[in-house]
Amino acid sequence: MSSFYEFDNRFIITATLEMKTPLSVGSRISLLPAGSDLPVMKTPQGLPFIPGSSLKGVIRAYTEQILRTLDALKRRYDGQRLWACDPLDEEKRCVIRRCCDKCEDCQGDCCERCSHCKACMVKRATKDNVFDDKLFTKELIEKSCTACRLFGSPWLASRVHFQDAFLTNSQDLPRLTEVRDGVGIDRDLGSAKRRIKFDFETVPAGATFGIRIVVENAEDWEMGLLLLALRAMERGELPIGGKTTRGLGWGELREIKIERVCKENLLEWLEGRPPSVVEPSALIRTFTQGLTQGGEGDA
Repeated sequence: MSSFYEFDNRFIITATLEMKTPLSVGSRISLLPAGSDLPVMKTPQGLPFIPGSSLKGVIRAYTEQILRTLDALKRRYDGQRLWACDPLDEEKRCVIRRCCDKCEDCQGDCCERCSHCKACMVKRATKDNVFDDKLFTKELIEKSCTACRLFGSPWLASRVHFQDAFLTNSQDLPRLTEVRDGVGIDRDLGSAKRRIKFDFETVPAGATFGIRIVVENAEDWEMGLLLLALRAMERGELPIGGKTTRGLGWGELREIKIERVCKENLLEWLEGRPPSVVEPSALIRTFTQGLTQGGEGDA
């Protein structure tokens, strides 16, 4: 398991996302007098872009689906459980904020949930009023699920960094954005609701965006897991943005390239030499071929 305290490796993933249908990544209400009710995100220069958080959300959610399926099938990698907690439910997170009402006064072993309690971990890492950050981080990583170790949690920094994806073919598009009409639906009556007409802005089909993802201190099998999710986007199976059930946000990744910097060639890379190129399928095989079946007693 990689450490946060030293450089072990860095993977740099670049690709092009080509939209096959229009894209809706909404911003706040427009400040323009005749602006759309729901404009798309734009740079100060007025060019649409996809926030890195939108890309991360799609990839993380799909990766979590894969991990939950593997966990249900009791598949393991190198003997370790592959799983994903529910990051949106405090009680179902792999690491919770506090274990019980007595948490502030206990010594780190007041109940059965102490082993997954962040407050108790802090106490166990504190000796004679001195906090051992490395000891705390070690236990935190051990108790975190596979998804949180990779994508981060409220207590653990993410090792996967998604940069904002900027438009790369603005000169080839007939227009940068389009405006569509929408109506609010009365869920009880199943008909259009009166006085709830609105419009929203989209980026037209054919727009391409430059994708760049930086992964810090990842093992090859973790990269293989991440690339499985990217392969789904490569096949056009993961929509991005809003209104995807209406047909918006479907695109395909292409020209995927992966570069790796290791600690052995770190100085050369810092001096300006190009990093080595890694074949994506090789990393995926490392993950899939390393999977084993867990025992009957596994959780």
